[in-house]
Amino acid sequence: MEILEKSDRALKVRFKNVPLAIVNAIRRVVLEEVPTMAVDYVVFRNNTSVLHDEIIAHRIALIPLTSEEAVEKYLPPEECSGEGALNKSDCYATLVLEAETGDDEVRTVYSGDLKPVDDPTIKPISQKIPIVVLGPNQRLVLEAKARLGRGKEHIKWSPATIAVSTYAARVIVDKRKCIKCLMCASYCPTGALTAKNGELMVNEDKCNLCRQCVRVCEHGAIVLSWYQDTYDLRIESTGALPAEKIIELAIKELMRKLDDFLQSLSQVEELGIVAGE
Repeated sequence: MEILEKSDRALKVRFKNVPLAIVNAIRRVVLEEVPTMAVDYVVFRNNTSVLHDEIIAHRIALIPLTSEEAVEKYLPPEECSGEGALNKSDCYATLVLEAETGDDEVRTVYSGDLKPVDDPTIKPISQKIPIVVLGPNQRLVLEAKARLGRGKEHIKWSPATIAVSTYAARVIVDKRKCIKCLMCASYCPTGALTAKNGELMVNEDKCNLCRQCVRVCEHGAIVLSWYQDTYDLRIESTGALPAEKIIELAIKELMRKLDDFLQSLSQVEELGIVAGE
C-alpha cells in the first residue's frame, strides 16, 4: 500500500497486486463498518425556538464528533443497544447545550455551544456548524447522549464523506504522432499532463481517465489505459477520525469479518461431517 496524497481530511492510497474485490470491500467497510461517535438521544429541557424538537435533534445528530479516542474507550454499538445502556459510562458520552436571548436579541446557536460533560475528548469537530437561530426572548436547553455506531445503521455514524476506488491510470504518449502542440496539457483538469520548457510532462498518479487530452490531441497520440491489479482508493473524512485511522480500522474490521466467516464455515463443515456419520 502506497500513499499518493495526504492532507488533514483526505487520503489517496494505491494498492498493488490486490484484487479489485478486496479494494472495493475496504471501500464499503470505510463507509459502513468503521465506528464513530454521534448523538443518538436528545432530551429537551426547554425549547422556545421556532424549530420543533425533532428538527433540532436531527441537526445535532448530524454534527460529527471527535472519535479517535472513543473507538478505543467505548463499547461497540452491538453491546450498547436498548434504553438500559443509556446510563453506562462506557457506552454513552453526555453533552449539554444551553442558550437564550434577551430583549431585541437574535443569536445563532452553533455546534460550539455543545459542551461535553463527562468526557472532554468527545466534542464537535467544528465550533461553527449552525444549529438554530434564536429570536428575542427564546431559550434552548437540552442534553445529548452520544455513542459509537456504524454507517450501515445511519449515515451520521459514517466516518467518510467520500470513498472511491478507481483504476490506476496508464498514460502512453506516442512521440511519433505527438506534434507537441501541448493542447493536452491545457485541457487536463487534474495536472496529470503539464508543459515544461516546451516538453510534455506526464504524472500518471494524477490522471483520472477523463480523456480530455485524447479528445484534443491527434488521433493515437495519447493512449489511456490502466494497470492490472493496481487500484487507487481515495477517502475524505468527516473529521471524526483522521483519514489514515479510517483505513487502518477498515482493514482490521474486514479481517475480523473474514475470521468470523471462516469460523462459521468450519462449524458448518463439522456439523456436516457429524451428520454424515
